[in-house]
Amino acid sequence: MKYLCSLLIPLLCLSACTGSHSYRYRIGVSQCVGGKWREKVNDEMLSAQHLYGNEVKVDITDANNDTRLQVRQIDSLVASGVDLLVVAPNEYRPISPAIIRAKQRGIPVVLFDRKATTNDYTAYIGGNNIEAGRAMGHYALSLLQARSYDHLPRVLEITGGTTSSPAIDRHKGFSSVVGKVRDIDYHYINTDWSSEQVYDAMSTWLDSHPAPDIVFCHSDLAAKNAYEAARKKGVAKDILFLGIDGLPGPGEGIDAVEKGIFAGTYVYPTHGEKIIKLALDILQDHKYKRENIMKSIIVTPDNASIMQQTSLEMEQQNKDLLILQDKLENYFGLYNTQRTITIVSVIAIGLLIIALLLIWRIVVITRRINRKEKAINREQTLFYTNARHQLRTPLTLISGPLEELATSKGLKGNDRTLVDILRRNVAQLSHIVYDVLNFTPDAAPEESTAGSPSVSDSNASVQSARLEMLSDSNKEGFPTVLIVDDNDDMRRYLRTLLTEKYYVIEASDGESGLKIARESVPDIIVSDVMMPVMDGLQFCRKIKDDTMTSHIPVILLTARSTEDQQVEGLSSGADAYMTKPFSATVLLAHIDNLLKSRAQLRHLFDGKTQNETEEEKLASPDREFIDRLKAAIQKHLAESNLKMDDLGAEMGISRVQLYRKVKALTGLSPVELLKQMRLQKAYALLQHSALSVSEIAYDTGFSSPTYFSTCFKKQYGKYPKEIRVQ
Repeated sequence: MKYLCSLLIPLLCLSACTGSHSYRYRIGVSQCVGGKWREKVNDEMLSAQHLYGNEVKVDITDANNDTRLQVRQIDSLVASGVDLLVVAPNEYRPISPAIIRAKQRGIPVVLFDRKATTNDYTAYIGGNNIEAGRAMGHYALSLLQARSYDHLPRVLEITGGTTSSPAIDRHKGFSSVVGKVRDIDYHYINTDWSSEQVYDAMSTWLDSHPAPDIVFCHSDLAAKNAYEAARKKGVAKDILFLGIDGLPGPGEGIDAVEKGIFAGTYVYPTHGEKIIKLALDILQDHKYKRENIMKSIIVTPDNASIMQQTSLEMEQQNKDLLILQDKLENYFGLYNTQRTITIVSVIAIGLLIIALLLIWRIVVITRRINRKEKAINREQTLFYTNARHQLRTPLTLISGPLEELATSKGLKGNDRTLVDILRRNVAQLSHIVYDVLNFTPDAAPEESTAGSPSVSDSNASVQSARLEMLSDSNKEGFPTVLIVDDNDDMRRYLRTLLTEKYYVIEASDGESGLKIARESVPDIIVSDVMMPVMDGLQFCRKIKDDTMTSHIPVILLTARSTEDQQVEGLSSGADAYMTKPFSATVLLAHIDNLLKSRAQLRHLFDGKTQNETEEEKLASPDREFIDRLKAAIQKHLAESNLKMDDLGAEMGISRVQLYRKVKALTGLSPVELLKQMRLQKAYALLQHSALSVSEIAYDTGFSSPTYFSTCFKKQYGKYPKEIRVQ
């Protein structure tokens, strides 16, 4: 027994140790300048690093438009031991030597957005600036053709100068289109991207030249300053302004198009997540392309509203994700402590169980000997007294350090939860050991239910109010798991197992769980069987019978392990039935497999022709929901201003419930599904009716024929008129 003590004491001491979080790869990013566009790229890269766990850490520097500073920052990142460099050169010629030095040190270099004079780089990723300029040139020509002039149409290009590759390439693309048209009076002015130079250049031009019909600037910020100069001269209303960047938000490029300040802008792609993916492919010796060109589109008055809404929603979701990721980062420093405490807890409980089995065997053997030989009574008593002493000693050494750990102020979150669980169960085991040593019966202790349920009658309304807010914040996040169990410790334990990969909500009985399931529509449910108010079997039947929740997989956990009991559980509609004690690995595998199996039904709304056999694979309540949803959408198909709240109200459910149910069954959001059904209807009308393209666009709920044509081309690869020709 003394060896048992000597093993436990150092293991418990390990729980006080912590370690730093380590990463496999470190990526250094050298940005040439700040600004809204690059801040968006940085946020996307920082967000993407968390998709790869401990694989990658991103460090970002900003040269603030100072080429010499950027050279020093690149050399500093190389000296600090980064595994890969991502560089957006401030000037394409002076930055080249620093890039070459990095490559000579064996560090891969990915050029982003901008290029340098050297060809000695590993890969390039970014938009095609020549194509951006060319696209805006064609758009400018289309605007001129749509108007009539009593003079030779005048086009003025205000460039970003001749020292950075984006400015050079954008000018090259724009001039290759506009400069070749003979009946256009085309001129360009070089600037250095700064607001002051653009404003002054525009003012000077207007002082000595007639007002141009179109002004194309190499950025939205430049276009805004050119507009301000023209407005001060009183000629802004006569000029069509074009820019590049297409950022969402108040005062940005898309907003300017929507308000009529700009006639258009080009969305220059950011996609920071693709930069990190390319960097990891290089570092992990995966196959990758050296030249990675990201596609984009032009924002026009016809599509500015939808682009603004979509972009802002994505931007907000990314900000919410960054906040969550920052909070997770704060807990990385406690990771080793949590791991050590978990290991010690498991070992301690295992050793205590072994000790209990040994004690019980001692009791059985001792009683047998007592019946056979009363003569050895004294020796038996002496032996038992020694055993009591030896067993109480390790129990004391376990419970004592645990109490010390429990009072530590450094324990937070899951660490505190695990220690509290261990304290309660060690106390129970101690009582059992003492009872056995004192020859009292091995009656089963009452299961600890300390603490109030997580969802009780008194706070059910508050929890209900929070569910919609929490569901909204998790729309594009982790799959949602609802845990239903009346034991606080079991819920805490399941939460610690699931919280890394899933968004966890809880209920303390079947009745509360049913209410939460209907309101939040989780992706999967893990429920106990033996519970007060409503047991797990009743709960499972009601989940499967309800149209709103019928699609949700249910896993039942129980101590009832006979074959008949398992059949009863599966007959209630459960998708899996696991007996306690269960394997955490097996439980996680069940959850993962059940979530994957839901994906096989999502092709029913992928826009392809379906047959009745496929839809019959759905459960009856799910088929009923889909039929009702189709009918509701068809009823309002021509309404261009249809709101999802209105569609949900007609279905008799909330916006959150509609979103989660439709997303679970189809893989699409309600908005995406509505657009897809509109396009399917339009396709059929194009083939089988004599209506014009414009009439079909309005009859299927699109706000304009132009927007309809854009969506149709994206869905089917052809414009509507091409389908009509066929």
